[in-house]
Amino acid sequence: MVQLSFEPALDPYHTMFRALRLMPIIETVGRLERDHVRILDFFLVFPFKLPDLRLKPEHRRFRALGKRYAAQKPYAEQPESGQLIKRMAPISDAAYQSLAAKGFIDGSEYDAGWVKPTERWMPDILAEKIVAANTIQQDLMDLLATLAREYDLGGENGLKHRSGLMEHRYDAV
Repeated sequence: MVQLSFEPALDPYHTMFRALRLMPIIETVGRLERDHVRILDFFLVFPFKLPDLRLKPEHRRFRALGKRYAAQKPYAEQPESGQLIKRMAPISDAAYQSLAAKGFIDGSEYDAGWVKPTERWMPDILAEKIVAANTIQQDLMDLLATLAREYDLGGENGLKHRSGLMEHRYDAV
């Protein structure tokens, strides 16, 4: 099905903005694997899919966020989540490579499979927009921070397995 409306998940500029929104979370853990960041980005752009995420018992209070963000569900049919994140991959790579080229993330770390923010100066107007967007969705950002800090990416009960977005059975753990 062809969708004639704007899809933020498939827009590289929107992806860069979401990546910059995730930088404060990534800074708290130092660096994150690219796939870990891709899963965080997936739930940032599709928060209404949070009920599909299997959370640890102590974090199940976050499941209600899916209902809170249900109004953001697009009217058009979407592919299943696994296919959607695969479609997002080349756009995400282009966005992160652009951020590396501009010095917002460490390029050598990105080439090695990690996302590590740098200390690059950001224009005030952009920083204000990021803070405003993160403040409006503070509950969602709290969940994403929890997923970054307290969930491993791979293996049994890792974020790949819990989200069902990526293959986890062949992960080296």
